[in-house]
Amino acid sequence: MRDYIRLWSTFVPEDTGASIMEVISYGWLNTGEKELLLRQELSKKFNFPHCVATNNGTAALRTTFAALGVGPGDEVVSTPYTFIATNTSILEQGATPVFADIDYDTFNIDPESIDSKITKKTKAIVGVHYGGTPFDLDAVREIGRSHNLPVVEDAAHSWGSKYKGNYIGSTGHVVCFSLQAIKILTTADGGIISTSNEELYENLQQYVWYGVDREQRDPSSIDPMPDQIDKLGFKYNMNDVAAAMGLAGLRHVDEALGRRKEIGEEYRRELSNCSRVTLVQYPDNVVPNYQIFPIHVADRPQFARHMEGLGIQVRVNNRRNDRYSIFGGLRDLPSTKRADDDAILIPIHADLTESEVQRIVDGVNQYDKL
Repeated sequence: MRDYIRLWSTFVPEDTGASIMEVISYGWLNTGEKELLLRQELSKKFNFPHCVATNNGTAALRTTFAALGVGPGDEVVSTPYTFIATNTSILEQGATPVFADIDYDTFNIDPESIDSKITKKTKAIVGVHYGGTPFDLDAVREIGRSHNLPVVEDAAHSWGSKYKGNYIGSTGHVVCFSLQAIKILTTADGGIISTSNEELYENLQQYVWYGVDREQRDPSSIDPMPDQIDKLGFKYNMNDVAAAMGLAGLRHVDEALGRRKEIGEEYRRELSNCSRVTLVQYPDNVVPNYQIFPIHVADRPQFARHMEGLGIQVRVNNRRNDRYSIFGGLRDLPSTKRADDDAILIPIHADLTESEVQRIVDGVNQYDKL
């Protein structure tokens, strides 16, 4: 068999090791100067108003829901088509995710489905920019304003994506990113929260570390802890080793984004006329980052056997979350059901060679003619 083409890859620039060794040699491994610098550089690159770092993307979500006051008895209107972390972080706060349907063409939450899910118990709305394709922010934010509800953006997939010319995270109330291993920008594991609200930013900084804002402590004092702690926080802070890795990746992030764009646009050109394969429909006002490349296929098991037989890895990325008993059972969500039955990923990452991309294109086109 020809060399196996993997679905995923990590983007770790060559100078990453030197950046990490600098931290190790300095001797301060905990949250410190590198963590602060990473937040500053991310804010500069992506126009984040305020930026908080966490030790993983799920922690970013959990911290956000805590800072918004989501708790027992509350509901959060959410998408069922996502990795379970979007919704387990709601459960961890003692609240209940209430699932809206999705737009089949984009995999994103459907604004028309949100309004009917809102009750007196609703505390927030959360949408996912699935695959790095921004959801309809104007429509969802308008629903949030009309009901006086905050909109949380799960941007785990969305480094470098744009909505109406603006980077995801540069606008909006609160936006949660992931720096997990296979993300375009990685710290091996980590998370980032961007917010335009200064008061929320201060609360997030406290929730990330035991209810204490580390930046407000006096390092010269023999007793740097505050006299009072008024909120139950977490141990979710990012350390300087992870931050150093993130800084190295950030120096090269345009390379990773550029290569994914080349591949994604080639897929769209070469596969647009397929009859058994349907591509994501990108709205004109968004710029996707091609974190993943989901497609709809007729007879998914047959497609998977065909591609794997050619030495090309394909995988189902997420399943509808309401299929899991922890979320209370299946809801009547027609578009979610369709996507759950026919969606699959083909490889896209910066390590793919042009010959590998052509093999993938040829493999999909061969299947389309079966």
